[in-house]
Amino acid sequence: MLTHGFPDTSEVWEEVAARLGERFWVVRYDVRGAGGSDAPRGNEGYRIERLVDDLVAVVEAVGGPVHLVGHDWGSLQGWAAVAARPDLFLSFTSMSGPDLGQVAEWVRRNRLRPLKVFKVLSRSWYIAGFKVPVVPELVWALPVVRKWLRAGRRELVNGLGLYRANVGRGLPAARVSVPVHQIELTEDPYVLREHLEAAEPWVEDLTRSRLRAGHWAPRTHPEQVARRIEDVIDGKRRRRLVVVTGAGSGIGRATAVAFAGQGAEVVALDVDEGKARETAELTGGHAYRVDVADSAAMRAVAEEVEARHGVPDVVMANAGIGMAGSFLRTSEEDWRRVVDVNLWGVVHTLRAFAPQLVERGEGGNLVVTASAAGYFPTAALSAYSTTKAAVLMLAQCLDAELREHGVKVTAICPGIVDTDIAKTFTFSGSTPAEQDEQRRKAAKAYRRRGFGPEKVAAEVLKVVNDHRAVVPVTVEAKAAHLGNRIAPGLVRALGRLWRP
Repeated sequence: MLTHGFPDTSEVWEEVAARLGERFWVVRYDVRGAGGSDAPRGNEGYRIERLVDDLVAVVEAVGGPVHLVGHDWGSLQGWAAVAARPDLFLSFTSMSGPDLGQVAEWVRRNRLRPLKVFKVLSRSWYIAGFKVPVVPELVWALPVVRKWLRAGRRELVNGLGLYRANVGRGLPAARVSVPVHQIELTEDPYVLREHLEAAEPWVEDLTRSRLRAGHWAPRTHPEQVARRIEDVIDGKRRRRLVVVTGAGSGIGRATAVAFAGQGAEVVALDVDEGKARETAELTGGHAYRVDVADSAAMRAVAEEVEARHGVPDVVMANAGIGMAGSFLRTSEEDWRRVVDVNLWGVVHTLRAFAPQLVERGEGGNLVVTASAAGYFPTAALSAYSTTKAAVLMLAQCLDAELREHGVKVTAICPGIVDTDIAKTFTFSGSTPAEQDEQRRKAAKAYRRRGFGPEKVAAEVLKVVNDHRAVVPVTVEAKAAHLGNRIAPGLVRALGRLWRP
């Protein structure tokens, strides 16, 4: 059953219903005051309770229970209906219509965070205008406005009753036992993730998927909306798919584990297949061996991942190697090795997966592990810093290029992090004995620093939900990043103190 919102009629579901109708019996109807339905006299007839009575009557008439899908005010009344009559509903899919009572409770819980509350409430600025008498009706009389909203004057005028009868009434939060799936429309100007998160304390069984679309997704993205509804009906709970290169240890493994902890399906890629499998066991995910420096192998793995698991939502190009030593002591062979892995490896990874995200058309995130070394020049890390500076710029360029496709790119720039990379660092120009000693000292210094890879992973999870193009991690990384803005000469002078 498909229920529409303001200022639509049931026609908003036409293309979605056509797709679902190939497999299911689909019911859609005009809510009171819209389309072919009668309009009550006065605003009281638009109270949520009356809308729920209508919805229940339709469900009973078609011999429910049903899978309910609601958009906008169709979703608002859906929350109240599934809370009041769970026996009539097998599932509830909600789009761009949070429960008013749940949002009110969220505001109360966050009342000591006024900026956050303002951010959420400001998205509903138009409601104040809707509650003003007469003026909105005069605006709806303008043909240009009706054409812009693709709505009839009858639906626009009658729909004002929805706001005037319900907003500000102090409706209770809907407590729901029916399985609920929220479709997060990432480009909806009216509904934020916080609106959706308001439901979390009130729903026993809640899942969420993302769709790169605006408010009227049933019109603009009917195929994607229908597919998500089918997944709910079929019991397929689509999890966020995350691909991580260099996932066998360190930051890569920590990030894979962190995503898995949030319910994501993880694909662990690493040149060491044994370590990739260990990460897969920790995450309940999948493991593949790949050398990121091999472009053909990277493309083949990307195609296999797509065929077996689908297009990823997040790809983290994390694989890398460490290399220290002055420019004059770094051999051409060492240069080629570090460039092949740290730069070409990132390029190959992004070239393999980015087209998949763009072609799917639902957005996503690409995360590149750069380094504070990419903007902190020292005499000790010429080759390593060069590759990290390159991928830092690559990530920013790609972020500018792919924004129009809804794909967001972030460069994570850690400082000194306690991982195993210090044990495998190449110290150019050193004898085997000198290299072993330098690795031992480096590993000891990293352990003493005490900043674990799980803290970097936490930052990755944050930027996937709240995008930033460049993210310094650790105090020294943030200090160097800020220093380059306000005192770049000082940063370079400090870098000269760190010598091989």
